[in-house]
Amino acid sequence: RSFPHRTMTAETLAQLDPSLLYITYCDGIGCNGSTKGALKLAQAGFYVRELIGGLDFWKRDQHPVTTGDLPGEWPSSPADKECGC
Repeated sequence: RSFPHRTMTAETLAQLDPSLLYITYCDGIGCNGSTKGALKLAQAGFYVRELIGGLDFWKRDQHPVTTGDLPGEWPSSPADKECGC
């Protein structure tokens, strides 16, 4: 789910489930949006982790990426590569 740190307010954060773990990430190592987002979530009392290196490093390490047209939607076909975790 795309949730830029600039749009995080008390009102928008109230829409999130406080019992879930949230992972913040950016496009890459030169971006600090995930750090700012993680800080805002943590200050609001959410359980949060930051993906260091962002989506760029995730892809470089050949981890799977899943996309969909709607928020929270997953494609019906599985990813081509296994995670291997």
